Amino acid sequence: MNLPTVVWCLWVFVLGLVVGSFLNVLVARLPYEKSVVWPNSRCFSCLQSLRFLDNLPIVGYLRLRGRCRHCGTPFSSRYLWVELLTGLAFVALFALEVLLNTHRIPAIADAGFELRSGVPPLKVWAFFAYHAALLSLLIAAAVVDAGHRIIPPAITYTGTVIGLVGGALMPWPWPSDPAVAAPLLAFPTWALPEEFLGRIPIGAQLWPLCGPPPDFAPPGSWQLGLLNGLVGALAGTAIIRVVKGLFEVGLGKEALGLGDADLLMMAGAFLGWQPVVLSLFVGSFAALAIKLPTMLVEAVRGKKSDNELPFGPGLAVGVVATWLGWPWIGPKAQFVFYDLTVLGALVVVMGGGMLAAGLLLSRRGR
Repeated sequence: MNLPTVVWCLWVFVLGLVVGSFLNVLVARLPYEKSVVWPNSRCFSCLQSLRFLDNLPIVGYLRLRGRCRHCGTPFSSRYLWVELLTGLAFVALFALEVLLNTHRIPAIADAGFELRSGVPPLKVWAFFAYHAALLSLLIAAAVVDAGHRIIPPAITYTGTVIGLVGGALMPWPWPSDPAVAAPLLAFPTWALPEEFLGRIPIGAQLWPLCGPPPDFAPPGSWQLGLLNGLVGALAGTAIIRVVKGLFEVGLGKEALGLGDADLLMMAGAFLGWQPVVLSLFVGSFAALAIKLPTMLVEAVRGKKSDNELPFGPGLAVGVVATWLGWPWIGPKAQFVFYDLTVLGALVVVMGGGMLAAGLLLSRRGR
C-alpha cells in the first residue's frame, strides 16, 4: 500500500470518527424525542457543556477517562465504541468498494490509477459518500434498537429521503457510463443464467428494478434512479409488514416492529428492491447469531434471559452483508428477480408457508 492510499485511509477513518460522534448524539437523544441540534453536547447529570477538546472523538473520552470533568459521573462506554466502530466501518467500506473494487465497477477500476497517484476523482467520493450515509444510518438504527427496542422514524424517514434523492442523482449503472448496459438492452429478459450470469453491471443502486428497464426510464436517467428507489422502499416496508401480519396470526402478539419495516424501507431507497428482499432472510440468521451468545452469557451468570429479540441489529447486518456480497449473491438469484413467473410462484409458496406456520402456531397455542 503506497503513501497516498494510506493518507486517504487515515482521512476516511477520521471522517468516520466525526460521523460516529454525531451518531452518538442521535443515539442519545432520538429515543427521548429530543433535538439533535440544541443544546450542545453536555453531561446529562450536571448539565455542564463539554469543552471543545473534551468533545473530540475518542480523544475526549480517553482524556476524561470516561467521566464528566465537573461532577465525575461516568459516561457510557457506548460513546467510545460507536465512534471507533464507525471509523473502522468507513475504512472497511472504502477499502472494499474503492481500493479493492469488489463490486467490479468499471468507473472505479478506471479511477484506480488516479487514486494511487493521490488524486481521487470526485465521482469516486460521491459513490463512497452515498453508501457511507446508508452505513451510518444503519449503525445508528441498530444501536438505538439494541438499547431501547425502537428504531426512531427520524433516522429511517430521513434516510429514505436521502436514498431517493441520491438515487435520482446517481441512477443505475452510475458511476459507470450507461453504455455498459447497452449490450443487455436488446434482450427481452435478463433471467437466463447462460447468457447473463454475472453480466449485469453493479452501480450505486445495485441493480435496476427490472431487466431491461422500461423505455421511459432508460439506464442513467433520473427517472430510473427515482423509480428504483421508490420500488425498493415499497418492497422493503411491504415484506416486513406481510411477514409481521402472517406470523402474528399464530403468535397472537406483535412479532416484528414497524421500525424494522422502516429500516428496510430506507435500505431499499438506497440499494433497490432485490437486495432488501434477501436482507430479510440474511438478517434473520444474523439476529439469532447476535442473540445466542448473549443468552449463553446470561445462562452462565444465572440470569434470566430476555426472550425479546431486537431485530434491528440483525437486519442492519443482513443489509450490509447482502449489499457487500452482491457480486456473488446477485448472480445466483437473478433468474428469480428477472422472471415474473418464478418470482410470483416463489411469493405464493413462501406466503402460503408462513400463513400455514402461523395457523399451526395459533392452533398449538389454543
